[in-house]
Amino acid sequence: MSFVALENALRRRRRSVIDPGTKRSAAVLALFDDHQADLRLWFIRRAELGDLHSGQVAFPGGHREAGETPEQAALRECHEEIGVAASAVELIGGLDDIRSIFGLIVSPLVGRVIQPVTPVADPSEVARVFSVPWSDLRDRVGYRREVWGERKIPIHFWELEGETIWGLTAYFVDRMIELSGDELARER
Repeated sequence: MSFVALENALRRRRRSVIDPGTKRSAAVLALFDDHQADLRLWFIRRAELGDLHSGQVAFPGGHREAGETPEQAALRECHEEIGVAASAVELIGGLDDIRSIFGLIVSPLVGRVIQPVTPVADPSEVARVFSVPWSDLRDRVGYRREVWGERKIPIHFWELEGETIWGLTAYFVDRMIELSGDELARER
């Protein structure tokens, strides 16, 4: 399940978009980096700010500003939160928009850095920036799945790099793994 398979799957598909209307919306960026010994995916742990997402692991991202596209928001937030300039990122596609349990419309975008970068956390928003080998995520190292609530919602978890990746972020990781696998099967 290589990055090429994920890239091909994302470029071929059209992502489902939810019109947020007057509701708040956000965009996140799953940022891949192949400038190290292995393909890695960047994450942040949010700073403890006393809100619902304090201390949680996520992809760089945040709320969209008025008139901003999901792509613009994801790139802006990535620059604000971890110092990676939009010019250093190639967007390759996105996963389907999803409505969070809080009613927020989230647009998950996928990109890769096109030059070596050294992400640096903005301490007002981010407690830690770290990357995880894509192969560990893909091979489900440190993975578990739980089923929550009356609706039997599957919740994915990865315990890697001393952090817990879960919630929407883990759902997006799982979806990228599925798309990669589907693409490889299609290519055979």
